[in-house]
Amino acid sequence: MPAALLNKEYYSLLGVAPGASDDELRDAYRKVARENHPDVSTADPSIMRDINEAWRVLSDPQLKISYDASLAEPVPVPQPMPATGRTRRQAWAAGVAEQIQRLAHLSGRSATQTLLMKNPLAQREAYNHVTDTVAKALATDVESRVRAARVAGAAPLDLGVASTLVGIRTLADEIRRNAHSQLSLDVMIKAQLLDRMWDVLAHELPATLTTSLGGNPHIARQLGV
Repeated sequence: MPAALLNKEYYSLLGVAPGASDDELRDAYRKVARENHPDVSTADPSIMRDINEAWRVLSDPQLKISYDASLAEPVPVPQPMPATGRTRRQAWAAGVAEQIQRLAHLSGRSATQTLLMKNPLAQREAYNHVTDTVAKALATDVESRVRAARVAGAAPLDLGVASTLVGIRTLADEIRRNAHSQLSLDVMIKAQLLDRMWDVLAHELPATLTTSLGGNPHIARQLGV
């Protein structure tokens, strides 16, 4: 189950007690789903995603066993943050930057695999090198990208992915502004990667949010790559 939801109380989300029967779980899910569906509710859309995730786990016998077992595990005691000389704001920004870099590397590897299948003669090393460069660039100016993601409507759980998409569009815009100059191989690879990385990450977010973020930049298509 997603790490972001490991600490969610699935039974509470559905409004039932642990040990509820399959029929009780099904009826409870249908009830809260109707009440919180975006078509009839103005609540945060992430609530509906959490409800769906709760039903997915509790309706699967094996996942339910694992989840029920986790309820009996002791809650880890938070450890004090090590003294790094950084303020809380700086530590927060560093954490978001690390998350963005991780997302960039994961989506970059997926994008590379797809692009190499389309062009078997391309060099994987070249794509890996550009992915590293892109990941570092995306993890800069974190606070402004998080602000832009929030303005677009990103929920707290979606901020990492949404901020990464904001960065992807920023890098694509930089390529577009410099398109008048001769295109190097690295720039062409970067354009291809950015478009594909967007598609990989956008699947994690609601379509309305990705639209608010500007959608896929399609910079490779614009450059004729």
